[in-house]
Amino acid sequence: MRKNLLFTSLSLISGISKYQEKEEGSFKGMEIEKNSTFVISGTYSNVNNFWGISVQNTGTGDYFYTFDVEEDTKFYSKGAEISADQIREGDKLKVTYDGSVSLVYPPKLNAVSKVEIVEEKKIDE
Repeated sequence: MRKNLLFTSLSLISGISKYQEKEEGSFKGMEIEKNSTFVISGTYSNVNNFWGISVQNTGTGDYFYTFDVEEDTKFYSKGAEISADQIREGDKLKVTYDGSVSLVYPPKLNAVSKVEIVEEKKIDE
């Protein structure tokens, strides 16, 4: 019993510390649960003619998710509400959703409530 408890505790600590190896101020590919909602970050991109978010995960690989925009989905940039058409390919996004993912191709984040641009793609002049 004690060995199982020790193993579980070490596994939990090991899993948490993996995500703490990121640089300060970075929000890279992590999924965070807060008040029964989940937040994931990545780059808005087009993969095989699907628009969605490319997530560079810190250990298991890279992922790509699509998401639908509902009537109540809010979009923000620099704290101000914006429209969905202001998001451009290459923008870094933070997407808030209910935690469920439809297992279709490509996988789809369900019940997206908020999309925030955390870094706009720099336009080359």
